[in-house]
Amino acid sequence: MAYKSKIERYADVVAGFDPAGGPDGFDLMPAPEPRRPSSLVVAATSVGACLYDALDLFAGTGWGVACQRLGIAEAGVELMPEAVATRAANGMHTSYNDVWAGLDLGGPRVRYRGLIASPPCQTFSMAGSGAGRAALNDVLAAIKARAYMSVAHLRALGEATDMRTALVLTPLVYAARDLPDYVVLEQVPPVLPVWEACAGVMREWGYSVWVGIVNAEQYGVPQTRRRAVLIAKLYGEAKRPEPTHSRYYPRDKTKLDPGVLPWVSIAEALGWGMTRRPYVTVATGTEGGGTDPAALGGSGARRTVYNERAGDGWEPSGDADNDGGILRLSIGEAGALQSYPTAGIYVHPMSNGRRAIWDEEAPAPTIRGVNRPMPATYKGHERDACDPAGAHARLTVAEASALQSYPEGFIWTGTKTKQFLQIGNAVPPLMAEAILREALR
Repeated sequence: MAYKSKIERYADVVAGFDPAGGPDGFDLMPAPEPRRPSSLVVAATSVGACLYDALDLFAGTGWGVACQRLGIAEAGVELMPEAVATRAANGMHTSYNDVWAGLDLGGPRVRYRGLIASPPCQTFSMAGSGAGRAALNDVLAAIKARAYMSVAHLRALGEATDMRTALVLTPLVYAARDLPDYVVLEQVPPVLPVWEACAGVMREWGYSVWVGIVNAEQYGVPQTRRRAVLIAKLYGEAKRPEPTHSRYYPRDKTKLDPGVLPWVSIAEALGWGMTRRPYVTVATGTEGGGTDPAALGGSGARRTVYNERAGDGWEPSGDADNDGGILRLSIGEAGALQSYPTAGIYVHPMSNGRRAIWDEEAPAPTIRGVNRPMPATYKGHERDACDPAGAHARLTVAEASALQSYPEGFIWTGTKTKQFLQIGNAVPPLMAEAILREALR
């Protein structure tokens, strides 16, 4: 027998899949009948007694914050231990850990009204290896073959390609089994064709479905993150979430959409420095001829700044050094206070050869789960907002959290690396809130 690769064996499975009956060993479910919306969705007779407003697959914390703001009782499904701990630290409930477990016979079940899911995006993302992008046709073929009716078929897809690629369809399995009142799916833009195919299936079940690209800055997020979103409703018409802020136009930063708020810049989100008065004269040297690390000048200026810091008139900067009670401004901060061209902020690029320093007076790029300091070897890019010497060298956890629109004081757990990973993988809460408002409208 000739050797066959995993992808060839998976192709054989797809080719031999009978939508009417299914091959042996596949737990094919009957196609769900369209139904009228109800006030209660029961997944099965064996589920627990507790009813949740939403089941949040691949939960993280972004959707959880939005649910808290909207008064939605959310049951999370989250595998990463640090993310589970972060959820608990912020008053979020995690029902179980593995999305697959909730689909197994005898596995954990939850009663819920709405389904939320942001599957892993590494294999589909432009920042990933590209294996998922190459497998998009396989995923679309799996939808056409009604693989969402068979957990085993989906597992075969994962084994042939990448288990994260198969995970992108698990929400459709939950939806087929439970027919929730609403479904919200979010992923990177390359997954849009998958959401469109899912929409076609869900319309046959009686759902009204909207699918499209959502720009995070149009919902108050200080970031130009673009995401493919699906909103499906059994009751009412699904529509695009209504923007609250203007879109950001990089070629004309003064252009604003009418009837909505301006987009939010990095500087507005991370606001640092004095909040009740103009800054003191910026100094760079001392009477002895040495450098003044605080850039404050004489004792009177120092007294003014430290009094403001001691009260409530100061917003700290992420890369200011406050160890030992000494304030040290970065080069970028001192330059900004002297009204030099706006300082930039370094955000580690997806690959070499891309710009890395972004204008603080504009929204940030997509915040990723990787946060590395500016390397000494970085020579700049023609599209950088400023010279590398004048840029903030690295985001702090608090700054990355703010740029993702998390509330001040949100508690992150785990190592710093794990905290940044959680932040970068999250759905920005303000964007999530706008999407859920539309789903509940």
